[in-house]
Amino acid sequence: MRLLSAVLWPVLALVALVSSAIAQQVTIERDSELRAEARHDAAVVATVKQGTTGEATAKSGAWVNVKTPDAAGWLFSFNVRFAGTASGQGGASDASALGRLVAPRQQLNVTSTIGIRGIEEEDLKQATFNAGQMKLLDQYAASKEAAQEGAAAAGLEPARVDYLGATSK
Repeated sequence: MRLLSAVLWPVLALVALVSSAIAQQVTIERDSELRAEARHDAAVVATVKQGTTGEATAKSGAWVNVKTPDAAGWLFSFNVRFAGTASGQGGASDASALGRLVAPRQQLNVTSTIGIRGIEEEDLKQATFNAGQMKLLDQYAASKEAAQEGAAAAGLEPARVDYLGATSK
């Protein structure tokens, strides 16, 4: 029993140290809803105000799991600013040396690609074609006639827009 206790306490202390090493300080950039899962349609677990500080503990695609003094949940990464970074994009560089050595290789840095924060090179490499999503996307397409009827019903009128530098005829 003493041997188990002598081994267990250092392991628990190391786990606590490592878990605090991978968390990063964040500030909420705008009033936001924390969600139960990393999805737009997930249940809202709390609302956080702009300026609230907390820790980012995990990342999933464009979502960051945030723990504040009052709540914890998933938040779209565009609403978060990571501490210690001038550009607002966090990295694992804030973690302790011990944490960098023994922590899981989980980086919470967020990148911007074509205006979408959170998509990283690794996410793109792991992406796969989804025929079901393409079929769903095709359902949103409208014919030219349907679009014209919808516009007319809304009181819109066609307007000719020339290319830059082109003359009107």
